[in-house]
Amino acid sequence: MSFVSYAQNFEDVMLWRALQHIKNGFYIDVGANDPIVDSVTKAFYDSGWSGINIEPLEKHWSDLQKSRVRDINLQCAAGAEFGEIELWECDVRGWATASKDVINLHSSNGHEGQYKKVPVRTLSSICEEFVNSDIHFLKIDVEGFEEAVIKGMDFDRFRPWIMVVEATKPNSMDEVYAEWEEIVLNNKYLLAYCDGLNRFYVAKEHSNLLNSLRYPPNVFDNFIRAEQLHSELRAQQAESRIQIELARFQQAEARAQQAEIKAQEAEALAQQASCESQQHLIQLHSVYASKSWRLTEPLRNIYRAIILMRGKK
Repeated sequence: MSFVSYAQNFEDVMLWRALQHIKNGFYIDVGANDPIVDSVTKAFYDSGWSGINIEPLEKHWSDLQKSRVRDINLQCAAGAEFGEIELWECDVRGWATASKDVINLHSSNGHEGQYKKVPVRTLSSICEEFVNSDIHFLKIDVEGFEEAVIKGMDFDRFRPWIMVVEATKPNSMDEVYAEWEEIVLNNKYLLAYCDGLNRFYVAKEHSNLLNSLRYPPNVFDNFIRAEQLHSELRAQQAESRIQIELARFQQAEARAQQAEIKAQEAEALAQQASCESQQHLIQLHSVYASKSWRLTEPLRNIYRAIILMRGKK
């Protein structure tokens, strides 16, 4: 069966290639957003994994609560320290940010948004409270706020096997990883792969995973995009509906044929009855002709009436 990819840039395909041997693994998704659309963790959840989703926006957090019942869903932002920040919720899904530069960029391009105050926790505190096993991968996508998230993580205590961090300005190919990559590398992580949007890092103690991240998604990954799967399912459903309607038409056609046969049978019976009636009428005429000279006038009238009645039938 093909792997179903939901992620925006096939990040889940790359991670699955490296980690598919792990049964019921654990992830942390910072900036989880929608539980399905462009989700890096959806395919893993469907495969029995679970983890922590950090999502400050009410709508996305509520959707995560409904669809990710095995996960820990936290309605907050992750940052360098505890506190509160003003999050700018853009009119484009996935572009919410606390970065002033990103807000100015989107505003200058005509986008609108609303400021909302949200609580901030450090990744370290979240891990202290909820993590009691290996973190197989950590994904960070917070629209320009990646440096603050990374600074709030204690990499001596908590060691994600693989880290996936968005490395460009939102909706741009301009690279910004220089702002935080040194922190990652200094905490004994190795750069494994770049996909034009993200940078993948592997903990040195799991360097055996580096080889599985050498190449981009390809035919040997045996994957299908969720959109393609859904299109195929809709096509199959449409074909099923057509088959149902065709069966109904064939049944109606069969009923019409049966009705036509019955009508033909009824017509044949009517013709047979008519022939029998005509024969009987001829017999009556014959009897009348042969005996009328011996009948009195009242009996002749009765015979005439019988013949007339038979003729009408």
